[in-house]
Amino acid sequence: MDVQGPSVVKPYTDKFKVAFPVAVDSSDVFGMAFGLKLIPVSYLVDEVGIIRLKGGGPSAEFLKQIETVLAEKPVSARAQAPSLAASRPRSDIEKAAAASPADWESRLALARLLEGEKRFPEALKLLESAAGIQPRNSEVHFAWGLVLLNSGARDAGLARLKHSRDLDPENWRIRKQIWALENPDKFYTGASPDYAWQKEELAREKAASPRR
Repeated sequence: MDVQGPSVVKPYTDKFKVAFPVAVDSSDVFGMAFGLKLIPVSYLVDEVGIIRLKGGGPSAEFLKQIETVLAEKPVSARAQAPSLAASRPRSDIEKAAAASPADWESRLALARLLEGEKRFPEALKLLESAAGIQPRNSEVHFAWGLVLLNSGARDAGLARLKHSRDLDPENWRIRKQIWALENPDKFYTGASPDYAWQKEELAREKAASPRR
């Protein structure tokens, strides 16, 4: 099952004749790394990898900010590549997960690697362990749900995503993932995304769960 993956994105890149590279983050690595809760979200990254701007979806105000940055003269600080923290080697992640019973972050990171290799049972075992350490961490449960979905366990995956949403009800990244899976016609048709429907659905959910 392709959960919000390339097969879902390609019709839009073809329709709008997108000429630039498009990355598909099916495992939500980017969302977790940046702590994203709202979508759409926009980042402007300069030529040496420095994030200069962050904003919501396309808007006249954000475009004006981009034009301001583009009009800047180059400065020496931007002429040198920034020192970026390297990703942790897989061997280090595996050692950390094995050495510390409380290291949920290493378990989560290793589970994402295993998911990419389609080693779903091992990934799920690690995520269950991470959730035992951090039972109210929505990101752990969200990752757990995505792995279940990608392994073909749709009902169990959706249930886990909804649990993640209930732990962090203001996280629109999680909520919209659920909506898109349950109501693809509201997201993947010529008239989508249907923002009027999203407002109505949110009202329905709040009415059903007044304490949320």
